[in-house]
Amino acid sequence: MMSPGTEKTGPPDWTDRRSFIVSLLAAGLAVAPSARAANRQDYRQSMSHIEDIFMRSFFDPAWMMTPQARLLFSDLMIAAGSISDPDQFCRSFDQSFQRLGLSHVALSVQRRSAAQLGRYFDTMEVGSDAIDLTWYDTVACLTVHTFMGQDTGPRIMTAFQELATNDAMGLIIDLRDNPGGAFAMRNLVGHCLSGEVDAGMFLGRRWYAETDLVPDRAQIEALIPWQGTSVVDLWRHLATHPITRVQFLPLRPTYRGPIAILINGRTQSAAELVAELLRSTRGARLVGEPSAGAMLVQRPFDVGDQFTLSLPVADYISHGSGRIEGSGLVPDINARTQDARSVAQSMLSEMSPIGGNAEDPE
Repeated sequence: MMSPGTEKTGPPDWTDRRSFIVSLLAAGLAVAPSARAANRQDYRQSMSHIEDIFMRSFFDPAWMMTPQARLLFSDLMIAAGSISDPDQFCRSFDQSFQRLGLSHVALSVQRRSAAQLGRYFDTMEVGSDAIDLTWYDTVACLTVHTFMGQDTGPRIMTAFQELATNDAMGLIIDLRDNPGGAFAMRNLVGHCLSGEVDAGMFLGRRWYAETDLVPDRAQIEALIPWQGTSVVDLWRHLATHPITRVQFLPLRPTYRGPIAILINGRTQSAAELVAELLRSTRGARLVGEPSAGAMLVQRPFDVGDQFTLSLPVADYISHGSGRIEGSGLVPDINARTQDARSVAQSMLSEMSPIGGNAEDPE
């Protein structure tokens, strides 16, 4: 944590990525690829394998039957037969899906198998770069750079203990440039809740294969919430359950004061889920610029031993705002990135605490 009154110039470079899997690879957290020569025929075979993975595992099977999808895969097959460099082929693939506006699709040269990546995500630690806590008099600013890492949740808990000890009168949660991640978001949300809260639902391929309607609230509340702690187990659960109920439980100490959340165009995925939920359930004010609208659950797949495909396997629908993918979150107060923190600080300084600030854990 940082000392009061100091700030870091920004989050680590690896947070500036669209996919957390691609982010980890780009950061050098995966092993370096071995030198291998690939011919054009290999890429056409790989492209056929990729299309088959989409047909079997993409969360929305109806989309694969659309003229848009057929044209896209036809163009990608042509590219697979004309590009000789594997990294260039991956860039061409990614750019094709980015033009469609579909998030969490990415192709990379294989450095670890999908199984190895799953084990890595379940055991990795981010370190001290995961969060920063800065004080402006009685207003605290908790910057969360990622929700990945087994150590990120405990670091967030320690920050809330400091909020309780110092009786924070306001809390800024800075989620700018946060690409999302996994279960550390439970800590951030849980310490702001006084009771359990249903956030929404993940809809997997089995649901979309049967209907394009959103389940009603009664259907969701009849399900047992999934409260696992393994990314791999979540992938398995989504593959076998059409609907997954997303619920957050309260954690001590509880922060009860006013909250401002900073967002921008690179606030993505789990970070968008957190911002939307705290706005709809805790009255948090969103400050900054519209978020990315990249809210799908992705999973890695092996494409032979050459590539790793990151593919969306579930959509997310919130109870408060509906579908976030493709639309993002619109801030309550617009502010340029360089002004957002001071705007939030000024707003919170003028607000009265709501029912006290933080309770000591007992």
